[in-house]
Amino acid sequence: MNRDDCNECSRSIVQNLVVSDGPDKPWDKDDASRIHCEDLEPPETPTLRVRAAEECRKALGSLAWARLNVFGFGSTTNYQNTFSNYPSVLSGALSGSRRQSKAAILQDFEGIVKGGQMLLVLGKPGSGCTTLLKTLAGHTHGLSIDEKSMLNYQGIPWETMRKQYRDKTTYQAESDTHFAQLTVGQTLFVAAEASTPKMEKAQAGRRAYAWEKKDATLATLGLSEASGTKVGNDFVRGISGGERKRLSIAEVLVRDSTLQCWDNSTRGLDSGNARRFLKAIRSSTSEKGAVALVTLYQASQEMYETFDRVTLLYDGRQVYFGDVSTAKSYFSSLGFLCPDGLTTSDFLTSLTNPAERIVRSGFESRIPRTADDFASVWRKSIERVNLLAEIKQYQEENPIKSIEYPKRGAKYGFHGLLGRRRRSPFILPFHKQIRICIRRGFQRTFNDLAPPLSAITGNAVVSIILGSIFYNMPENTSTFYGRGVLLFFTVLTNTFLGAFEGVQLWEHRPIVEKHSQYALYHPAAEAISSMLCDLPNKLLLTASFNIPFYFLANMRRTPAAFFTFYIFAFSSLLTGSMLFRTIGALSQTLTASIAPGADFILLLIIYTGFVVPIPSMRPWLRWFNYIDPVGYAFESLMINEFAGRRFSCSSFIPQGPDYVSVDAREKSCTAIGANAGSDTVSGSRYLFVSFNYQSDHLWRNLGIMIAFMVVLCSLYLLATETILAQQSEGEMLVFRRSSKSKRSHDAEAQSLDNAANLYSINSRTSARGGVVSAHEKLHAATFLWDRLCYKVKTKDGPRSLLEDVDGWIKPGTLTALMGASGAGKTTLLNVLANRASTGVISGDRFIDNAYGSGACARKIGYAQQQDLHHASSTVRESLIFSACLRQSGNYSRAENLAHVEEVIEQLDMVKFADAIVGIPGAGLNVEQRKRLTIGIELAARPELLLFLDEPTSGLDSNTAWSICTLLRKLADNGQSILCTIHQPSKTLFQMFDRVLFLQNGRTSYFGDVGPNSETLRGYFERHGARACKQAENPADWLVDITDEAVLSSGSRVDWAGIWSESEEKQSTRAAIEFMKNNMRKPATSNEEASQEYARSFAYQLCTVCKRNLAHDWRTPSYLYSKILLTLGAGLFNGFSFYMSAYSLQGLQNQIFSTFLVFTLHSNLVQLIMPRFLENRDLYESHERPSRTYSWPVFLLSNFLVEIPWQTVLAVIQYTTWYYPLGMYRVASDANELSGRGGLMFLIIWSFMIFSSTFSQMLATVMPDAATGINVSASLYSLSLIFCGVLVVPSALPKFWIFMYRSTPVTYLLSAIVSTGIAGTDVVCSEDEIVKFNTPMNTSCGIYLANFLSSSGARLLNPSALDQCRVCPISKSDDVLATLGIFYNERWREFGISLIFSVVNVAISFGLYWLFRVSKGPRRRNV
Repeated sequence: MNRDDCNECSRSIVQNLVVSDGPDKPWDKDDASRIHCEDLEPPETPTLRVRAAEECRKALGSLAWARLNVFGFGSTTNYQNTFSNYPSVLSGALSGSRRQSKAAILQDFEGIVKGGQMLLVLGKPGSGCTTLLKTLAGHTHGLSIDEKSMLNYQGIPWETMRKQYRDKTTYQAESDTHFAQLTVGQTLFVAAEASTPKMEKAQAGRRAYAWEKKDATLATLGLSEASGTKVGNDFVRGISGGERKRLSIAEVLVRDSTLQCWDNSTRGLDSGNARRFLKAIRSSTSEKGAVALVTLYQASQEMYETFDRVTLLYDGRQVYFGDVSTAKSYFSSLGFLCPDGLTTSDFLTSLTNPAERIVRSGFESRIPRTADDFASVWRKSIERVNLLAEIKQYQEENPIKSIEYPKRGAKYGFHGLLGRRRRSPFILPFHKQIRICIRRGFQRTFNDLAPPLSAITGNAVVSIILGSIFYNMPENTSTFYGRGVLLFFTVLTNTFLGAFEGVQLWEHRPIVEKHSQYALYHPAAEAISSMLCDLPNKLLLTASFNIPFYFLANMRRTPAAFFTFYIFAFSSLLTGSMLFRTIGALSQTLTASIAPGADFILLLIIYTGFVVPIPSMRPWLRWFNYIDPVGYAFESLMINEFAGRRFSCSSFIPQGPDYVSVDAREKSCTAIGANAGSDTVSGSRYLFVSFNYQSDHLWRNLGIMIAFMVVLCSLYLLATETILAQQSEGEMLVFRRSSKSKRSHDAEAQSLDNAANLYSINSRTSARGGVVSAHEKLHAATFLWDRLCYKVKTKDGPRSLLEDVDGWIKPGTLTALMGASGAGKTTLLNVLANRASTGVISGDRFIDNAYGSGACARKIGYAQQQDLHHASSTVRESLIFSACLRQSGNYSRAENLAHVEEVIEQLDMVKFADAIVGIPGAGLNVEQRKRLTIGIELAARPELLLFLDEPTSGLDSNTAWSICTLLRKLADNGQSILCTIHQPSKTLFQMFDRVLFLQNGRTSYFGDVGPNSETLRGYFERHGARACKQAENPADWLVDITDEAVLSSGSRVDWAGIWSESEEKQSTRAAIEFMKNNMRKPATSNEEASQEYARSFAYQLCTVCKRNLAHDWRTPSYLYSKILLTLGAGLFNGFSFYMSAYSLQGLQNQIFSTFLVFTLHSNLVQLIMPRFLENRDLYESHERPSRTYSWPVFLLSNFLVEIPWQTVLAVIQYTTWYYPLGMYRVASDANELSGRGGLMFLIIWSFMIFSSTFSQMLATVMPDAATGINVSASLYSLSLIFCGVLVVPSALPKFWIFMYRSTPVTYLLSAIVSTGIAGTDVVCSEDEIVKFNTPMNTSCGIYLANFLSSSGARLLNPSALDQCRVCPISKSDDVLATLGIFYNERWREFGISLIFSVVNVAISFGLYWLFRVSKGPRRRNV
């Protein structure tokens, strides 16, 4: 670049950017003429001159490719994984025996794009457009590039470009992923600041420039007004879909990438914003030398002419590459005809479809037909020869082998900007990346305070309850067990407070990985920032939980003891947080991380040292205690509480009225660690004898915990950088194993390509067979709305989304709802379809006297903008489900199925009718999902109305034409249709009868389109709009003139105001009043027509249960996670207490082992609750508003389908825990092996059913899984506290006894323990035997006769005259009695446990009706 070019570049940049030195010193645009290249050294203070210099130093970028072949590897059979075939699939994947087929995706591609140029990539979905863009941008996960392929980025090879210059290449995916709780401005500022290099010493200058760049980008894309609005997502209210798409575009534009790959980024945008987007790219390429590769569907002629070059793809083959001006003539010379009115891009795309291409007369036998034919013609063309010559010259000018990468890259703009770290794709140094992420982390927290506040409040409540249970414990030996329980519960609670962080990690992971690919920041920077941002929350959590109960329970009340306690409690929380984050980061799916994580947690609990004291640990798992950070924390807390203290003895043997005056040597304290003849017990000795703890380990353990924390943190950071979430390997169709479609798919495709289906021009406008037969009479309705207003509450006060909107749709008419993104189109559809759940609606709506009836909603078809479907169902199953539940009962099942086949045929879904829907990126592609969305509504036979929200968004022009043709046919057969539409071509626009155009929620026009749009054009031209040119698309013209009214700095035209004063508005009002009067006449209806749901409750329940069972069967990761979780928990629990003895410690071990069984509940919640919420989101977003089935059916079906699998879990838990523990020995000794064993299984089964119903009961009202899991953990912890094991019933304050009786774990534990160990003799171990001397010449039997008669103790040596040996307990029933457990109540306890599950179901219905069943927005009649 010479000096003149640089000076011109500087002036251009200054004139196109609104920038300043600071808030008080704006830059004068006239100063642009004074900028010269010699002035481009960075000054000490921030100036625009430096910014212009930085832009100037971005030299032209370009790239060329040749012999480009890209392959994908997959299984030879793309079948759906199910519960039955999942083990073989996993074993094949692990052993490498699973056959992988090499599928060619791109074959022999060639091309060159020079600096400042834009390349349009055309082709039908599935032709390879996305793969080409991903390959050139370096996003090749799941793809393989042939070694002979040549990719040259001005001398930089592809591998170097992908690794070192990732920030200079961008691939913008079709989907939008953002933090839902951040605002638009906050989201974009992160990208702006992270992509702005250090240009001067003053940090404020760089941030100010990033802020200005953010504002300028928002203004360019029309997002300034939405800057303070939350982004939201499909389930969180936020900006509109079009605005979200523009935000995704803004994230790329603000980065100033040299190579930009845009994958259908205009999807969901109106034509005005789509053109504005292309203008922004054009400006970027022209002024900054960038290169842009764009895939577009439904591109207008004006959009097409924005590009410099175009390439056409056909089934993975390149059939053209050249200038946009010569593409049409090239194919015309081959014998193809472009009809009048058809845009060039539509013409080119139509050539790849045998059913759409039109052949000129005389060329029928000479044209290419298949993709290979087109590619062969292209390879022989002169255009390709010229392309190869251009590529050869490029390679000579930019040789790869002789390159010095950093130097060359800097010269050509690929190495980065001033201040850039050498050989790193990231603009900012690591510490600044962390700072950016920290600010964003706090913004996310403040924008969504519900989860942390609920956690803090819940833990404070639990702490107060815990403190009240152990209120003011005396300093004697009776509190040994209580203090140990309290500290054990404390260390577990603190460690596991971070369990929900794993769920949050997975919610944010796709966004973080996208930003890492953009080279905005390292994933490790986000990981570190999230840890730092969580510190204040963690401090509040530990304070809210640890402080109240510590002082209420009368723990060791010295400053040193308290702060030591708090340090270890906080360290436990941090270590636990690192543990759960590491487990989550090491896994590629959320479900896969739960089972191993839960089993690992169980081992942490068992080998803490309290449940199984160190002397009692089995040797095969004793080693785990050494790597258990919870164990070290528990040891230090126990040392802190007991060491250096003496506790008075509260219980002696013997004791009673006859032993009050005996000598101290003739009785002994029953506490472990007591010395004969002493009435106090040393806390240090108690710790050593019971737990093998030593006082000098106190601070050593803190060092070990910190070491664990550092190691886990390092693993976590390493995993975030190296392990990606499970990636999609392409939108490949997956079929059920029983499906025949997969086997016939390739043959059908080949026969279609080979067929000589040559159509005349008129064949393009002919419609095929039918969803609606000509003789079928539709019962469509006239629907009108009068002075419709809709207001919602915001933090800034009430906001009007709709204001005085009038209109109607009549049978036989197709009405277009248009407007810019955010104009209120989707909002209006939701209000009209009665799907608005909040806010205040005023005005009237009428549907031929049927409005407000229960049957109205199910008779309205509504194809939503979001393609939300049941992921594991096939396309045909989804359609049948809709048809069987929503069609009138007058149709038989055979008629329903026949209608489904018609829909499949009409929407051209035959090839993938038996394919699994999947999720975006793994299943149907965008186009196929959109077809399915429309098909589901058509399968329901909507009798009254059909609403469609952007039905052509994301579809290529031919598919969009076919969809609109179908809508036109439906309207011609009497259907009433209202649909929003973006970027319609001139031909498509003429298919509509009427247009309702909105601006900011107000009507700008409602009326006929007219022949050649004359009525529409006439209205606007009469009121001052510029004339619509003859070749101009009236739809684009309409958006332009209304957009200009908003953006013009001159006179502003208020089209909504003009409409309200126009004669057309008065005519509309008169027509509405006339129709309202006619509609108020009485209407007749039958019982079936007035039913809210088309099918009976039993039919709904049977159909939904069948689908949900299939869904579970086809989601093996969910089922096997539950099975492995239960299997691991049972084995670890059972073998850790393997064949427990019948000593006092052995009985306690079995009771604690039973207690640990119930801790499995919290892990099951983490699996069941997200599953339920996933089903709930789908039901509430689509199936409930369309009245597919009722909400009681939804709840009941979810409960019922869990029962079979929970039964399987009960069998696993029973066999892996009951027998290793050894409880069956008691049943065998009592000759009740079958009776006790059968009851034990039933109790475990009852527990599994309770876990399922409790999880779903809470999920009915939870906003998200993280909050639900947190609330569940808090509530269930109360059940564990009050179950009678941690605190015996006799020790509970009377106020809390109702909790003991109302918690389900009380009855479950009582039933299991009484069935398992009641009726056995206790055999004390040597350490448990109490020893003391007798009075002179008195045998132990005589001395202890009175004591033994009133106690349950057993004297082991009654004839001894010196040292008596007493086992404090002789029967296990005596131990159980202290816990309030009795063998004869075991069946009653089992029955009560079942009642709790029934109560959970009943409460679920009540909560769902109260909080989730829409009562509708408030109505205010006007």
